[in-house]
Parts: sequence; structure tokens; C-alpha cells
Amino acid sequence: MVKRRSIEVHCGCGKLLARYSKGGKGRLVKMFFERILVDACGVFLTEPAPALHQELFCPQCQKRIATVQVIRGKFAAKLNQGAIVQP
Repeated sequence: MVKRRSIEVHCGCGKLLARYSKGGKGRLVKMFFERILVDACGVFLTEPAPALHQELFCPQCQKRIATVQVIRGKFAAKLNQGAIVQP
């Protein structure tokens, strides 16, 4: 069984993007939408849901933070490693 921990995900500009339930060790590479606990700025869990291959941007600095992909049959945000900070 994989241990999960709750982490905060910030943009490089300091804007809080989300709280996420991360499993495993290592850096955050992707965020499955079903594991996002809080979408602090309304980027990930929008109505209607983001389309496949849609790019997601920080509402504060307008940097591209992720691209929507299907990974192992689930929708996820594939993160741009240069744009996010995981404290």
C-alpha cells in the first residue's frame, strides 16, 4: 500500500495552485485530477473539465504550468517542471 501525503503546489511566482494527495517518493511530475484536494485558484477543477492536451496557466503570472493528458486511463495534469514549486 502506498502512503499518501498532502502537499501544497505553488507556481514559481509564489501563487498557491492546489493541495494534492501525493503518493510515493520523489518530485511531483503529474497531478491526477481525482487526487486534487483543493484547487486554490480554479485552474484544475473547472466546469467544464479541461480538454485533453489543453494547456493550463497560472492566473497570476500567466506561465504555462501544465498540460492535460490521459495517464494510465485517468485524466491528469502533466506539470511543467520549471514553472512549479513543491515546498
